[in-house]
Amino acid sequence: MTTKVQVRIRPVRCEAFAAEADATATMYLASRRALMPGVRNPHTEAETRAWMRDVVFTRHSVRLAEVDGDVVGFASRDGVWLANLYVKPGWTGHGIGTQLLRSMLANAAGSTPVLRVSTFARNEKARRFLERRGFRAVGSGDGSANEEHEPDLRYERSTREPA
Repeated sequence: MTTKVQVRIRPVRCEAFAAEADATATMYLASRRALMPGVRNPHTEAETRAWMRDVVFTRHSVRLAEVDGDVVGFASRDGVWLANLYVKPGWTGHGIGTQLLRSMLANAAGSTPVLRVSTFARNEKARRFLERRGFRAVGSGDGSANEEHEPDLRYERSTREPA
């Protein structure tokens, strides 16, 4: 059963850029470990933190989910691609992922008619989440195109429909 909590979805604050990038990297690393056990991590923690700060936070459209000042989720979009959507372990099932997705769809609606996302084929929770929110599978890969070398599925959906 999904329990709603008071979540604030917001962009990154310029004055807190470094701290928010670090907090988001910490949450991202914990989420990947907890929700995708067995998936190879091709980067060190330091490399991941640098990527979050120097690539995701500077080049993507980013939204943070915050509860009582704590970053509990984040999403980022790079053009037509939903590049990241992660919720902190212990916070899944509270509607945070759906709120982040709605924010990304609204953010993309003015610039692209579709939003695309790729997820690992073995990530059944992510696949169910996407499919229940209107994404449809449009392709698959054998893992040769991602750093983890995991078979993946590509999804897309219209940005004009409600999530």
